[in-house]
Amino acid sequence: MIPGFYDSWRQKRDQELSLAEQRALRQQKQEMIDDIIRYVGVPLLVAAVLAAPTVCRAIFGG
Repeated sequence: MIPGFYDSWRQKRDQELSLAEQRALRQQKQEMIDDIIRYVGVPLLVAAVLAAPTVCRAIFGG
């Protein structure tokens, strides 16, 4: 009785820990992507906006 209960409890507990670890890894990856977008994407967007008038003048003449 007790070994069967312990085995099923242990298996359930291991599964819960595995799922929690997977969730933590997914969250960590998502945070890393968000950081990359924030610290690389935003400055690139600002640079593109600032460079747009110069690029337009070079392409279309002016």
